[in-house]
Amino acid sequence: MLLALLALACTGSTVSPAADSPALDAAVLADSGDGGALGDTADSGDTDSVDTAVDDTADTAELPSDQPTIIYAVRHAEKDSDSEDGDPGLTEEGAARALALVELMHDVPLFAVYATDLARTQETVKPTADDHGLPLVTDIDPEAELAAWILANDLGHSVLHAGHSYTLSDFMEALGVVDYPGVDGYGELWIVTILPDGTVSYVTERYGDL
Repeated sequence: MLLALLALACTGSTVSPAADSPALDAAVLADSGDGGALGDTADSGDTDSVDTAVDDTADTAELPSDQPTIIYAVRHAEKDSDSEDGDPGLTEEGAARALALVELMHDVPLFAVYATDLARTQETVKPTADDHGLPLVTDIDPEAELAAWILANDLGHSVLHAGHSYTLSDFMEALGVVDYPGVDGYGELWIVTILPDGTVSYVTERYGDL
């Protein structure tokens, strides 16, 4: 499964970086070290979110930016629309889809896992984060700010993000995907590959369908 995903990540539609896309080869970036922990972040302790404030005085080193950066992006799984909670979680079907994502991503060497501040995105990828022993980062704006964070801190690594139908378009655009067609229901996995020269490509895969 890992080989299949990596093969997918190296194929698909390719686009040149947009003129206003973030430069990938000029920044000196903070290295996180071992274990997939994020560079220059501190665990909040009481929650699964991570404080993403960057310490400008910390030692910096270039991330392995000679390797492609791979962003796996999904919309949250099926939400419980019947819930009276203002922040509904997943249905049983959605929870089963989240477990299917765990299986799909098990052998992928994830460096970080991101979600929005809502329960349905967190419940979609937290099982995968737990499977990799990673914190679930939930306190970065899911659109342009998260894309900028990934391009500044996760170059050369693979990351996973769960967003919403109304956030993924801006997120993809900020990564340099210029022809993102939008969300098609549930269970779509976007695999965006950014090469060291800034070339952006993507493929899509489905997961968790019954």
